[in-house]
Amino acid sequence: MNKLRPDSSQTQKKFIKRIKAIPRGVSLIEMMVVISLMSVIFTVSITTLGFLMRVEMKGTARIQETLSFQKLSRQFRADAGTARKAVIIDGKDNNSSQLKFEIEPDTSIIYSKDRVKNSILRLKKQSEKTIASDEFRIPVELLQFQIEQENQRELVSMLLQFIPEEIHENQTVKKTNKIFKVESLLSQKYSLQNRIDTNNSN
Repeated sequence: MNKLRPDSSQTQKKFIKRIKAIPRGVSLIEMMVVISLMSVIFTVSITTLGFLMRVEMKGTARIQETLSFQKLSRQFRADAGTARKAVIIDGKDNNSSQLKFEIEPDTSIIYSKDRVKNSILRLKKQSEKTIASDEFRIPVELLQFQIEQENQRELVSMLLQFIPEEIHENQTVKKTNKIFKVESLLSQKYSLQNRIDTNNSN
């Protein structure tokens, strides 16, 4: 009769194995570890995304400045080629001046720097009234005009010095100043564009 009864020790072992096989919950320490890892991943992702957005914004701004400069140089050479006379008007400071092209007796074009918007303005006036206005978003630190005599002709030049970019947080690193010079003979469809790179630091 005793042989027909199941062994109590074997029954207990099977019961314990079944209990161990039941999936248990997550402990508080494991939850804290997972939350910490998620916060680290989230912080790294946000930092990387912010860096990529800044790089994209700087690249877009640089492309827009390049396109604006190309448009400005073409317009300047076109105005100089059709102008009959050019006059330089001294600005309020040493970093800017104005240039006036006389197209017709009552029509003129004035190039100047807008200190508020940090851009270059082109105003077309007729009988002292502004009939057209163009704004070139180019951040320049210096805007100067020159008129020189070359082979009994007047050579009009526009000198632009771009604002140096922040290269590094370390202030001992030198900033590169980019200087562009656009030249054109007056009353003639001829133009010459020069670029001068300097390594002067502010």
